Order: sequence, then C-alpha cells, then structure tokens
Amino acid sequence: MERRKIGDRLVTTMGLGCMPVSFPEHAGDRDRGISVIHRAIDLGLTLLDTANIYAPSWDAVGHNEEIVGAALRSYSGESDLAEVLVATKGGITRSMGEVWGRDATREGLVRAAEASRDALGVEVIDLYQLHRPDPALSYAEQVRSLAAVRDEGIARMIGLSNATLPELHVAIEEVGGPEEGGIVSVQNEFSPRFRGDPEVLEACTQLGIAFLPWSPLGGADQARGIGDRYEAFAEIALDVGASAHEVVLAWLAAISPVMIPIPGASRPETVDSIVRAGDVVLTDEQVERLSATVPEATSMYPEDQPRPRLR
Repeated sequence: MERRKIGDRLVTTMGLGCMPVSFPEHAGDRDRGISVIHRAIDLGLTLLDTANIYAPSWDAVGHNEEIVGAALRSYSGESDLAEVLVATKGGITRSMGEVWGRDATREGLVRAAEASRDALGVEVIDLYQLHRPDPALSYAEQVRSLAAVRDEGIARMIGLSNATLPELHVAIEEVGGPEEGGIVSVQNEFSPRFRGDPEVLEACTQLGIAFLPWSPLGGADQARGIGDRYEAFAEIALDVGASAHEVVLAWLAAISPVMIPIPGASRPETVDSIVRAGDVVLTDEQVERLSATVPEATSMYPEDQPRPRLR
C-alpha cells in the first residue's frame, strides 16, 4: 500500500480507527478488540488512531488506549512494530455521571497526555492531538499547552482535531508546521455525508500536514447503507470490483496526497475491507463524479460549545 507522511514518519494510506472496540457492546470482549488490532498489523496497516475518552463509560477513560497498548505488547506476527504509529488525543474530559467538559490548560493537557502514555504502555506517544478546543481559553493558549506535551517529552509529534482554518493558522503561527516540528496533523470530520471546511483540507495539502478524516464512512449507522444513500459510490463499486465502503475510502485518499482515512472496525473482517480499499484505483473522472455528490450538511457531532477566541 502507498505510504504518506505524518511529520517525519511514513504510514500506510489507510489507518485503523480503534474506537469501535470500546463501544459498550464490544468493550467487555477484550480479546476481540486485540484481535482486530492484530489483524490490522498483520495486514500491514501502520496507523492506529485512539483517544483517552474512547471508553464504554466515564469511569473507564483510557479503555481504548489500554487495548491498543495490550495489542502492541502481545503482537507476535511478522510485521515490524517499529513502523506502527499510534495517534491519540486529549482535551475532552469525562467525569462522574457522564459529565463532559474540556480542559486544554497546560496542566490539564499534560496530565491527560501522561495518563494516555501510561495507558498505552509506551515511553513516548508517537502523535498527540488536541481533541476539541476549550472555549475557556484562547486557541493560542491551547496550542501552547499542546506544545508543552511535546516539549516535556511525553509525545514526539503534535496535531489538532476538529480545527477551523483560522485556528489552524493560529497554531502554525505559534508552533510552526511539519518542517518546524510543529503541527503535523489535523483530524477533522470528512465523509460523503459531511465535507467540513474544504479550506482546512486545502491548507493541509499546501503545507504537507496530514489530514485524518474521522468517521470517513459517515458513522456506523450511515456506513451500513452508504451505497443506497449515494448511488454513485455503489455504481462505481460495481465498475471497479469493490464494495461501496471501499470506494468511499479510495475516493477520500484520491482527493489529496495528505489524506489518510482512519475507518473504524470492530471485526477482523472489516479490517480486510479497509486494506482492500487501499488497492482500489479510481480514474480522475470517477473521483470528480464522487466529489460532486451532495453531502447532508450535518456533522456527526455538532459543536455543543462556542468556539474559543483565537488570541
């Protein structure tokens, strides 16, 4: 599979979103979750995406990171674990009674990153991203908190998630882009359902910042019938001998050389499909046709808090 850059690392064009193995209906089957991740590594995927809040309940924060760490420690296959990059995120909080909040203060983000490092069982996190902005702080302050995670040696690389174009500009002004050891990734929602802010993707493409689209199939509910919702994907799937899901992922990868889809999986068989998507080749005309499909201009998780001031 083709490789793409995240900072100074090369990863496969397709990654694995590990969140589904921590859904309440799967969280109790630890072996199943580990087998999904092992399958991804066996088949050569080299990007694993997780976050501290990916957990079945508020009192199990770190659950997904722990499974990822356990999968890496127990892996005994032939793939080289040194090539696997683990990306995690922090800045969202979950407390008793499922009270959700934000904490991107320096102290809060460093504390969360340290907990993520321990849950993963690594000495240094490969990539740590600010999960969602904290409206109580300026975005510039939050980026400096993120930089502290790197500067204190908790993470090698840093990135953003759910960022707007003005916020990306502020982050680059504060810490630089990939060439300066600053922001190396942006993880925003992007799928046939929701195209987000195309200017963010355009900026990432120009700057060489990896763009990791979350929920690339539009979420579990929409993924099941994506070929029915968007006939063009189903029709082109027939033309290229793939599934509609695989065509979606191939289309995303074809949009930009910095795009690295991270579809989720809770079954090893789904991982097989993700890997097949990396081999699907679309013509320019097919990509244009798919890009012309009309999204439902609604996010999977509409912003429930105001955006922070920039400075």
